[in-house]
Amino acid sequence: MNTNQSEVSESVENSTQDVVVPEDWGLLDAQSQHEAFPDGFPIPSLDERSELRTGDLVRLVFVLDPPPESGPNAERMWVEVRVANPDGSYQGWLTNQPKVITSLKPSAVIEFDSRHVAGIAMREEEVTFNINLRAVVSTKVREIQGTPQWAGFDEPIDDTDSGWTITAGDEPDDYFGEDGSGVEPLSLGDLVQRFPALVEVFQAGEGEWVYRPDHRRYVRVKGT
Repeated sequence: MNTNQSEVSESVENSTQDVVVPEDWGLLDAQSQHEAFPDGFPIPSLDERSELRTGDLVRLVFVLDPPPESGPNAERMWVEVRVANPDGSYQGWLTNQPKVITSLKPSAVIEFDSRHVAGIAMREEEVTFNINLRAVVSTKVREIQGTPQWAGFDEPIDDTDSGWTITAGDEPDDYFGEDGSGVEPLSLGDLVQRFPALVEVFQAGEGEWVYRPDHRRYVRVKGT
């Protein structure tokens, strides 16, 4: 942890006066969003969101209020938990450099409740795969409301590559260009935060998988 982060952590633990008071933004009620769209907006269980530990990284959705006339009005950002209050609320410091909410800066102290938690970064001891390795992901995955329909494994090309490729499943034949267009690298950690069903796939470490909405899980294609 660098000096800046240490100072912020100490400040949060000893006082609440540095907590940022929202002016032009608010936190999305992720729990209500999930209840309205259970498949399109998965979140951690209530037990997980209510039992956060110091040092946990949680993903919150910051929403501009009022929304801009054009462009994005929200962004998902990571906050490191520093304090769990007796009333069930939390305090943590922002670890991202905001791009949409420009009034916020990294290390800003944010107060939030369990209902605001849209994701929890997986702890390394909980998984058998390296959450920092990257997958090749179709850019169309950004546009879908549900879960990517296909995941496939091939031999990694270097030490940063997981070998996994993830697609929405309905890309047209000419979607992927020879110049690398149509795909982007994303870490396995980021992917499982957004699509928890992929945990089972990445734990398996091989094969070709398709998502079955009726079971809300991936199924391995026979022969792979």
